Amino acid sequence: MDKIGIFGGTFDPIHIAHIIGAQKAKDEFDLTKIIFIPTYVPPHKELPKASPEDRLNMTRLVSKDNPDFEVLDIEIRRKGVSYTIDTVRELTFIYPNSKLYLIMGEDEAQSFMSWKEPEKLASLCSFILLTRKGYKGTLPKILKQKALFCQLNIDVSSTKIRQMIKEGKSVNHLLTKEVENYIRERHLYL
Repeated sequence: MDKIGIFGGTFDPIHIAHIIGAQKAKDEFDLTKIIFIPTYVPPHKELPKASPEDRLNMTRLVSKDNPDFEVLDIEIRRKGVSYTIDTVRELTFIYPNSKLYLIMGEDEAQSFMSWKEPEKLASLCSFILLTRKGYKGTLPKILKQKALFCQLNIDVSSTKIRQMIKEGKSVNHLLTKEVENYIRERHLYL
């Protein structure tokens, strides 16, 4: 049975913590592959600064040379608010004989019970939480019981990267060269 990691997010922009976290989760839990799924409109965050197409393109740039990574545009094609439960339901039909693992940051997991149909989501997939050393937060009981934990000691955020770009600071240590070039060519986040 294939074990597929599902990594959704705004990826505004996708950065090294996303890439390293995905690869580490794949390797640590012997996943078959990681599928990145950029959101169209995130339900619990502000609207992304880059367009859905730009965020999809940046995610594809990161994945194109890594055979462990794949990108699906199902949330962008669906349009509207991107609810994880809807995507996971769709993925259970696309990959009927696979075990799905939803990958998310430990900070994001704090709000899990406010997501659409969290109990149903927990019945359809397992969870891999990317943790940060020193992070303090309380996980919902349902995740404490079911989640696998993957230590990721990288404190990087898309918000911080966008601010650095706006201020003209170097971000070459936080993004792949292809994503950095894409952002410059498209004049994103200025």
